[in-house]
Amino acid sequence: MSDTAEPKNQPERSYQLQNCEECFHNIICRSADGIVIVGYDGIVRFVNPALERILCRSAEELLGKPACFTIGSNEKQEITITLSNDEPCVAEMCVVETEWEGDPVRLASLRDVTERKRVEEQLREKTAQLEELNRTLAERVRQEVEKNREKDHLLILQSRQAAMGEMIGNIAHQWRQPLTAISLLIQDLGECYVYGDFSKEYLDTTIRNALNVIQHMSHTIDDFRNFFKREKEKKAFSVGEVVARSLSFIESSLRFNNIAVEIDVDDDLLAFGFPNEFSQAFINIIGNAKDAFRERGTSDPLIRIQGCRDGKRTVVIITDNAGGIPEEIIDRIFEPYFTTRELENGTGLGLYMAKTIVEKNMDGQLTAANVEGGACFRIVI
Repeated sequence: MSDTAEPKNQPERSYQLQNCEECFHNIICRSADGIVIVGYDGIVRFVNPALERILCRSAEELLGKPACFTIGSNEKQEITITLSNDEPCVAEMCVVETEWEGDPVRLASLRDVTERKRVEEQLREKTAQLEELNRTLAERVRQEVEKNREKDHLLILQSRQAAMGEMIGNIAHQWRQPLTAISLLIQDLGECYVYGDFSKEYLDTTIRNALNVIQHMSHTIDDFRNFFKREKEKKAFSVGEVVARSLSFIESSLRFNNIAVEIDVDDDLLAFGFPNEFSQAFINIIGNAKDAFRERGTSDPLIRIQGCRDGKRTVVIITDNAGGIPEEIIDRIFEPYFTTRELENGTGLGLYMAKTIVEKNMDGQLTAANVEGGACFRIVI
């Protein structure tokens, strides 16, 4: 029975084998990886279309000729092939030993990884650059912060120097009266000596009065000198004392412009920061109000200064009755070098430096708004 069955199955097996070969051939030809079959004599027996694309050569150029690259052991390896246009091609190659038409051959599959290698190389370069950037970032940030801090200090100094002429004028006004008093005391001593009213008690009293006046003048100079001293560390300070000291610098100017000042600051109100820089910010705001009074010819000009606590923060509010800030510029008043006083050669640094001092140097907040009859500046530190 087996003798009669075998011939009947033979055509079917032959058909199945042929079908399998066709399927295998289709798979090989449609593979995205390049496939080459090379005999042990190094001659190419078969290439698929993908290998033609990878090598930029046709099958006619490859078949029956020595392989243009070395096919090594069975291990997976990476090779570089020089193409016909002299461009390098990097490929991953896997080799297996098999048979082709009854002869032992090597079947190699190649996958073009040139683009991937290029991207990996770029990634390595970017990673190296990023690592270098991260390594130096902290130092660069520290240097930039220091540069910005120094820049802010120079602007503060520029702003202070711009106000120095006015300060010196204020000191001259404050010294004029004490100098006049000393001059009168000296003249009175001479007259007492001439007219016989001179006594030890009168001499001691005159000397004591003169020394008191001189001491007051010395304190004025010390305050002026300390005002320009750069502070290195933050500290707690009395807001009331700094406000009073700041107003003493510009007292003569305020009095000359008939500007009244009302102060409502608790004696025990403290703030933490740089008192001299706070004084500079405060004077800049007062100076801005004084200029507004003069420009608009305000009758009965008045500045109110209030200080209080708001939770853990200290609040200082400075209000004037100069008519307020025009709405079209209120958003720009803190910009550096912005000024509406071209004829007076305004520097445009006053309010900018006040905001820089409060917000950058003292971690606070300075805002401005219009209120009934004038402008209101609010300092929170």
